Amino acid sequence: MFKPSHKRPVIEWGFTRFNRMFLNIHFNRILLNAPESVPKENTMFLINHSAWWDPLFIFYLNDQVIHSDGYGMMHEDGLQKFPFFRSIGAFSINSSNRKHLMESLSYSADLLSKGKTVWIFPQGAEQPLEKRPLEFFSGISYIVQKAPHVNVVPVSIYYALEHERKPNAYITIGEPLPQEGYSELNRKSMTHYFETAATKQLNELRTRVVQEDHQLFHPI
Repeated sequence: MFKPSHKRPVIEWGFTRFNRMFLNIHFNRILLNAPESVPKENTMFLINHSAWWDPLFIFYLNDQVIHSDGYGMMHEDGLQKFPFFRSIGAFSINSSNRKHLMESLSYSADLLSKGKTVWIFPQGAEQPLEKRPLEFFSGISYIVQKAPHVNVVPVSIYYALEHERKPNAYITIGEPLPQEGYSELNRKSMTHYFETAATKQLNELRTRVVQEDHQLFHPI
């Protein structure tokens, strides 16, 4: 059964502070490359998913950088195990149940039409960081078709063990993808367009990390 978000401000406040401390304990540095202005409303953020840490970084980015009324998809099984996440903006998705899937996608479109932001792992499940192609699911294009004026912003996370005991997390927030590039495409082609843009951004981030080119990044 589809479970919508049920935000509770007190819990959001407490988790925000815990999450800041938790990530800063476990990572040496969190480094960001982002435009001067990132849209805070009516925006769908597409983020690659390779680690358990990713949902915590979504919350951290929204807290430290975006400052939006943000929501995120979470698999039904995970939300059943940890219903607490509904209190901080998570809602359920189950792609193996068509009714559940359509309710989740429609709920996403409705949130966006109300000016919220929605964070999505378009790979659908955690995948190895270096796996290509990223293989996005077409539900993201369904959402765009239902909320046609949405901003679509790719977000890339790359984890690296470098010269310290703890890993570094490198994050790139891209510019909103130009709507003229995808608005007239069918769902399959639109999904491919989003996947291509996100792959290019993630590969560029990987190259900068491997070459230790840190000029564009600042700590958050």
